[in-house]
Amino acid sequence: MPGTVADALALDSRFRLRNVHGAQLANLALLLTDEEAVDDLALAVRTFVAAGSSAVVCVLENNVLWASMIITVDESGGTASVSTMDTPNAGGDMTQTAGEAVNWVQAHYGPCSLGFFVEREHAQALLRASDKAGAVRTASAAGALVLSPIPPALAVALA
Repeated sequence: MPGTVADALALDSRFRLRNVHGAQLANLALLLTDEEAVDDLALAVRTFVAAGSSAVVCVLENNVLWASMIITVDESGGTASVSTMDTPNAGGDMTQTAGEAVNWVQAHYGPCSLGFFVEREHAQALLRASDKAGAVRTASAAGALVLSPIPPALAVALA
């Protein structure tokens, strides 16, 4: 998705897309339709993803993986790559999906400092919301969000 997500996350010239599942990338493009949403995502990565680690974001629809993004951040804090999950899961409990996804990311990319798993409806609401923390709390209260692992700075921001 050159010109949008990829460029916004390109905090340095070493950035690259790698191991991208075409349908998931297309679905991400459907979610991230405006520049403000892309900028918000880039800010969240810079704010909450530790240097030398990865974040995994999965959007589910009816407990089936609809889109994913794995963002690796190099030791200098620059985004090194954006990938998607290797194989979408067949569905199941969101907490189980989150655990399996984080384990997969750690096995393939190293430490995972942020896991964000949300139902599509709530992902769309979060991207439209002016109060991002409120939208995250609403998704959590509805049982449509799993944050694991959660970086301390994000936990404080949501408190």
